[in-house]
Formats: sequence, C-alpha cells, structure tokens
Amino acid sequence: MPWYAIQTKPGKEPSVQAALDRAGIEVYSPRIRRPIGAANPKAWREASLFPGYLFAQFDFGLEYPRVRWTPGLVRVVMSGGTPLTVSETMLSAVREMEKESVRLLLRPVRWKPGSRVRVGQGPFTGFEGQVAATLKGGDRVRILLELFRRQVALECDTSQLRPLAASGS
Repeated sequence: MPWYAIQTKPGKEPSVQAALDRAGIEVYSPRIRRPIGAANPKAWREASLFPGYLFAQFDFGLEYPRVRWTPGLVRVVMSGGTPLTVSETMLSAVREMEKESVRLLLRPVRWKPGSRVRVGQGPFTGFEGQVAATLKGGDRVRILLELFRRQVALECDTSQLRPLAASGS
C-alpha cells in the first residue's frame, strides 16, 4: 500500500496522527531532538522534522473520503489533482535523518538568509536550495528546496551544507 504526504494545520500533527491511528491508518511522524535554549545546552525537546506534515499509508481510492475530513488535516499533497506517493526510498532517507538528529554538538552560525547552498551529506545530498532562516540555537537552518514538485522548507544541521557560488558575480 502506498504512502502519502499529508499537510496539517500548524501544530496539529499529534492530533491528526492520533485521529488517523484511531481510524486504523498507519502514520509516520518523523521526529528530531532540538536544544531548548542556549542557557542550558544539555536540555533538549522532541520536535517534528517536517513541521506541518505527516506521512500516512492507506488505500487512497477507498479511504480518502474518511481521511480528508480528519480534524486538523489540511490536505493530502497532490499535483494536478493526483495524490503524490512517497517512495520507500524517500522514507528510508527520512528515517536516516531522524537517526542523525541525535548529535549534540552546537556549531557556530555561518549561513545568512538568502545564501545559496547544496546539501553535502545525509539523505538529501546534492539538493540545492536557499537559506530561509537560522533557527533558534544556531545549529540548524531552514532551507527552501524543490521537493514534491513544489518548494518546501527543510530544516537541517549547518554541518550538512556547502556554499554555492553566487550567480552573476
């Protein structure tokens, strides 16, 4: 049975996951550990790897009418009315990202918003994007990538990024 990316309202991932679990639909919500603040570098909290998104495995033809009315669910990610499936390869790469998130070393901020970067290691190696923001704590940044046939935000360790030369200079 195929997996689909589903978008939730902000902060509603846990309630959507619980509702789909109750409906008998398998849901995968990738999680990472993030520092709570700079004052206590040993304090961590768990957070969504892709805020506002979950992965769900279900028979689209049979179960979509039930899934689409889940409170807190915005939509199943589609392209031109066709639901986009998520491959097992992509899910394996996301699971690897979860495993890598246990690193506890903080690195200095080197990336400014607007900088062009290439992901140099990890499951998204080779993808290019633009730094959107440095996240609280400074060890991670949000970059914008072309994924699922649309621009999406990816949060990653600064150590995974390589700078790209500015075009036209």
